[in-house]
Amino acid sequence: MDIILLKQDSAEWKTMWETLAKHPINEGLTYPMIAYNEGEQWQYMGSYRQGDKLIHDFRHRNHPKTLDVYKVTFNGNPVDAEQIEKTIRIK
Repeated sequence: MDIILLKQDSAEWKTMWETLAKHPINEGLTYPMIAYNEGEQWQYMGSYRQGDKLIHDFRHRNHPKTLDVYKVTFNGNPVDAEQIEKTIRIK
């Protein structure tokens, strides 16, 4: 398994933020990609890849709907080396 950090100008970077914005927890928010609340907003924690499977991980330390920590994890699309900023091998 690898931890990968995506380049901010990659196609998958844009797609994953759009997917996060459409998550049910963000429904009705003015800026769902941010979900700003008391100085906190969505944070990209990284992506995990095992074989062809890619999973994105986000957290919010004070989501405006829960007023608490909220984590979202979802499947991503396969990416090539051009979209990856850094890869860290997990043994």
